[in-house]
Amino acid sequence: MKAITVIPGEKYSADLRDVPIPSINENEVLIRSTQVGICGTDREIHEGLYGTAPKNEQYLILGHESSGVVAKVGKNVSGISIGQRVVRLVRRPCSGCENCNTGMNDMCSTGNFIESGIKELHGSMAEYFKDQSEYLISIPHELCEVSVLLEPLSVVEKAYRQAKEIQQRLSWKPKKALIMGAGPIGILQAMLLRDSGLDVSVVARSLPGNRKSKIIEKIGAQYLSTSLYSLDAILKSVGKVDFVVEASGDSQLAFDAMSAIGNNGVVCLTSITGGEKEITIPADKINLDYVLGNKVAFGTVNANQRDYVQGVRSLERFMNQWPEVLPDMITRRFPLVQFEQAFQLMSDDIKVILKPF
Repeated sequence: MKAITVIPGEKYSADLRDVPIPSINENEVLIRSTQVGICGTDREIHEGLYGTAPKNEQYLILGHESSGVVAKVGKNVSGISIGQRVVRLVRRPCSGCENCNTGMNDMCSTGNFIESGIKELHGSMAEYFKDQSEYLISIPHELCEVSVLLEPLSVVEKAYRQAKEIQQRLSWKPKKALIMGAGPIGILQAMLLRDSGLDVSVVARSLPGNRKSKIIEKIGAQYLSTSLYSLDAILKSVGKVDFVVEASGDSQLAFDAMSAIGNNGVVCLTSITGGEKEITIPADKINLDYVLGNKVAFGTVNANQRDYVQGVRSLERFMNQWPEVLPDMITRRFPLVQFEQAFQLMSDDIKVILKPF
């Protein structure tokens, strides 16, 4: 079969390779890959910044935003049938920490977790991939064309879930939210918060009138461009908010976001920012504001199985409420043989996918 592979740590090593179709044991499931999303993580692994091949192998098959159809089922597998649409979880537990032992793989304490298409486990950027049934999420047929969005949506679900869990320390009824960034995470977060009844503003670099701003406006959120106004002016116009999600990929904005929340507010940081950028921050002011205002800032990565399950329900609501929006988020589609074009990021891209078949 064909697969997109990299040599981890080797710059620009992504290649279309012939590899064996995975053989499954009696406890595994073989899935025919139908869609694979491309995100910044895939591009950074391609750039040689990180990534780890499975044990005793030289290459890693990319792809952690999956969607596929069950092609073969091991004899000991129950609850999964041939022809079923599925999405796979990304992270697998380590062998020792209490969080992984209790099903919270996304909160691994040791860092020795495994992630499909990223760390020690082949991904789904191939014609077929295999997995255990416990790491597969069933997808309704009517969502199959947008199910590749479930993985980023699971991250969004976790971000809001954890904010609410943290805020059980008080009576928290958020009404106003600010999102930094209009990529897939930012847009899906805006959809989830609008669906929850919040007044949402999204800040991004692109000028109004593009695909991203149109989607934001269709869901009833406000789109604000830093190409037209300074961030200080934008934050002043929006005013203090209850919940801020930083999803821009810019570490500078992570600290800028901290000044946007009001008393008892929460800032959630989702961007993974490599590099060694240094900035000057008003440390005394931030400290004073957070202490006197009972404010919280927390980071989140990956997602729990319950976030995927909740994400399926949210996708169904989004499709009913805004039927044209989710399909509009998939901006370009390519076969595996055109992966090099797919990896080139265009200014109007939201979600680019590969279609192995």
